Amino acid sequence: MKVLFIGGTGTISTACTRLAAERGIELYLLNRGQRQVEIPNGVQV
Repeated sequence: MKVLFIGGTGTISTACTRLAAERGIELYLLNRGQRQVEIPNGVQV
């Protein structure tokens, strides 16, 4: 499954990003780059 998160670095979406990556979902983040957060391996930004 492919998923696109618009954002992905906020409080809730960071947790969702981590969970999706742990479950092996092909994940893409569309982000303005205004916050520094650790992106899980395998996630495309």
